Amino acid sequence: TPEDAEPILMSGPEQDYFIRQLLEGDIEMGASYWPAELIATTPAAISTRGFARELRDLILRAAERNLSPHQLSEMSKEHGEKYWQASAHFWESYLQALYLQEGSAGDAKRKIDPSQIVIEALHHLRNNPQLAAQLRARFTTILVDEFQESDPAQRKLLRELVGADLILAVDRQSAVGRFRGADPDALETELDHFRQTGREIALNECFRSAPSIFNIGSLVASHFPDPRIAKDRICGVVEPLEDQGAIAAILRSQSEEAQLIAYQFRRAHLMQNTPWSQMAVVFRAPGAQAAALRRAFIQSGIPVASEVDALSSNSTIAPFLLMAEVALGLKDLSAPICETLLLSEFGGADTISLRRLKKALLASRDETDRRSGAQMLADAIESGEVEIAGAQPVLRISNLLNRSKKVLRRRSAQGEDLLWEIWNSAETNTGEKLSESWRRQALRAGARGAAADRDLDAMMQLFESARRFADRFPFSKPESFIRQISQESILGDVITAKGQRPDVVEILTVHAAKGREWEIVAVAGLQDGAWPNLRQRGSLLGSERLVERVRHGAAPLKELDALAASGLIEDERRLLYVAVTRAKSSLILTCVKRDDQEPSIYFEEISDFLQEISGVNPTLTQVPRPLTANALVATLRAELAPAEASAGSEMDQKSALAAALLRKLADEGIEIADPSAWYGALSVSSTAPIVPPDQSVSVSPSSGESFSECGLKWFLEKSGGTDGDSTAQVLGSAIHAFSALMESDKSLTEEILVEKLTSAWNLISPERGWVRAAQLEGAVEMIRKFVTYHLSSPREVVGIEAPFTVEVGRARIRGSVDRLEVTREGDLYVIDFKTGSAIPSALKAQTNKQMQAYQLAIAEGGFSQIVESRNSAGAELVFLGSDTNKPSIRSQAPIDVAQIRAEIAEIAEGMSGSDFFAKINKNCSRCGVRASCPIQSDGRTVME
Repeated sequence: TPEDAEPILMSGPEQDYFIRQLLEGDIEMGASYWPAELIATTPAAISTRGFARELRDLILRAAERNLSPHQLSEMSKEHGEKYWQASAHFWESYLQALYLQEGSAGDAKRKIDPSQIVIEALHHLRNNPQLAAQLRARFTTILVDEFQESDPAQRKLLRELVGADLILAVDRQSAVGRFRGADPDALETELDHFRQTGREIALNECFRSAPSIFNIGSLVASHFPDPRIAKDRICGVVEPLEDQGAIAAILRSQSEEAQLIAYQFRRAHLMQNTPWSQMAVVFRAPGAQAAALRRAFIQSGIPVASEVDALSSNSTIAPFLLMAEVALGLKDLSAPICETLLLSEFGGADTISLRRLKKALLASRDETDRRSGAQMLADAIESGEVEIAGAQPVLRISNLLNRSKKVLRRRSAQGEDLLWEIWNSAETNTGEKLSESWRRQALRAGARGAAADRDLDAMMQLFESARRFADRFPFSKPESFIRQISQESILGDVITAKGQRPDVVEILTVHAAKGREWEIVAVAGLQDGAWPNLRQRGSLLGSERLVERVRHGAAPLKELDALAASGLIEDERRLLYVAVTRAKSSLILTCVKRDDQEPSIYFEEISDFLQEISGVNPTLTQVPRPLTANALVATLRAELAPAEASAGSEMDQKSALAAALLRKLADEGIEIADPSAWYGALSVSSTAPIVPPDQSVSVSPSSGESFSECGLKWFLEKSGGTDGDSTAQVLGSAIHAFSALMESDKSLTEEILVEKLTSAWNLISPERGWVRAAQLEGAVEMIRKFVTYHLSSPREVVGIEAPFTVEVGRARIRGSVDRLEVTREGDLYVIDFKTGSAIPSALKAQTNKQMQAYQLAIAEGGFSQIVESRNSAGAELVFLGSDTNKPSIRSQAPIDVAQIRAEIAEIAEGMSGSDFFAKINKNCSRCGVRASCPIQSDGRTVME
């Protein structure tokens, strides 16, 4: 029976995932109990993670107050709550589903959520008074710490367990657990119950914080600071932070905010010998701010630890989970997934080597192979058969994938077995086992050692989660765990053992900082709208209203909303109180002020207080130069005077001092201070042409146009500066392949081509949802336009993807034309299909270098193996991606062969040279190598 099933306590992430699974089932079955506006939209509102979290909060708040689904439904009718009745229906289904037979397991389990287990324990004690008496006799003394964080269900359970002796430790100002059910508003009522038989001891003396920080905490908690404050310990602008000081600073951006905190931390470490482990940054909630802080700390050489993300979103864990999903068949080897695996640490590729790999694969295919570079990459990983230079990353991923699949053939395999095989078999690009590489790096000091330490901690947490899942579901299949862990979206409690980190700064939220302390704490992000964050939690389903409704009964809705808002204000103030009181000796408070951001009321309160004490008003702050060798060298280099500075001038004196300091740094082993290591200081490595004068120059028809437009762009892209295959490029190849099919197989119709395109779309576009649908619709339209053009052509087709090679001076022109046709007069006509949307003018088409090269190939006999004629009747560009109902056509008249031959020869000489010049043109704004162009602001430093 379900009651006999083994109970399993769900973690927060597991409960969130479980609720989302049930909601997905409701969508698939078209559950009618949800209001139409929540399920009839695309995508359905109930499919979002935000809705699942609100529903989870509502269920938890109701359970903590000992409500049943039926009672919640009745409250919905009584108080006109629009969505509570549907939520109650879902809750009923949820409770029934907790008695489950694990889908891929042979053992019955009963899942219990954290609130339900307390309620069931309470009911069990009330129904078994003898057991309750035994427990009270056994546990005569009960001590409860952080009692202000308890919820109503926990308080009722405590009353059942209280024996002869009870000690409650309470700090009213530090109650920050409302988001998970804590009820600070009813705390006094509960304490009154125990005061009847006990006594209260008030602890008023602070032993943690310096006087200045204690008084700031008092200000936050009560609005009335203690007048007895050490004035010389407060500074309102960014002066060096001394021992037992407080700083309030306004910055211009999150980046500057992070740099300021990094400066103060590094200064405290260097000047005051404060260990990194005695410093922390506390913020309201995870987000972009944490990423900015991590970047600033890494740039300043500060070792950092940050645990604010769900396990599935951890960048260290992600490649392992992705490999597992591919091995299980949960994800296909699409282009983005292949690239992610190859660029991972066990793939060992970088963007440049990946680009070269794709080009090598494309160059290795035969004429009949129409696969894109991305598809060839996926096929190579799947088969493990690739014979090109630089294929080691592909072989490593292929080998790892095959080993993973081999484990899955074992009947007894579970999630931890699959992950262990990936972890134990993964190798770096040097052939070393990844596990050994991380272990070795973790034993080193410095930022890289701390990073490897964090990576190992994350892996330990992943394996602990897998072990825990396997213990609870001994007969489960690997996909059960991998599906769950990959879709968990909230951070769970970290209960695994961790490596002993040497000395790192922690970045964490207020809730994670609760109960801890550091010498120096930075409280960042005191922004209006962010802290305090007065947005109603559960604004759609009304979990906060439910709490107030249970407490106040049939109060008007506006009054309940006002009570909930008041509670939020107090919650936010308590959060700030906890944050600032984590500091023992020094506190840094920061915010950003710019067009769309303003300091919060809390920052202004504290700033006014500091101004009153110190007489200094915090204003926009200039971030000091970072205390790093790189920043010092950059500053000294900026002081070096130009050669024309007059001897003995102030500029010359500063320059001499800067030069002397740089020389001293270089002598002490600071390599970046050595002028020979400076960018641009070395002479040009070679002035020789890239193609020797006695060798021919490869010129593709399209490269002539690119070189004429901008020589530098052509050279950089030829040398590896292009991106990988985009969806547009792959689509272009597909359209050309379909055009060849239609010519070779006369039985093909438009409908058949469209069907082939639709079935192959997974190989062309990695997108999902409406983006995918829109791209496919556009591609189908291109097919229809091609068929229209094909059927209306008056000329005979004699070649599809017809190859040619001709020699013109030093130029060796190689390529292929999309279609080669013959006119009634016997002359040749070239057709080139374009899938882009940019259509040149008719005048511009006359000078199109690519089409001119095709016509020159006709004149030079490049197609003599197909037809003897060397007369060109012209060429035609057919644009299938235009926004018109039929293809847009741009024609090119027959060329002046002598003139084009001379132009191609000149282009070949330019391509073979040693100098390549940048030219301003209409395509500069979308140039892929703009950042390396010396005439663009993006790349000006190339020359400067």
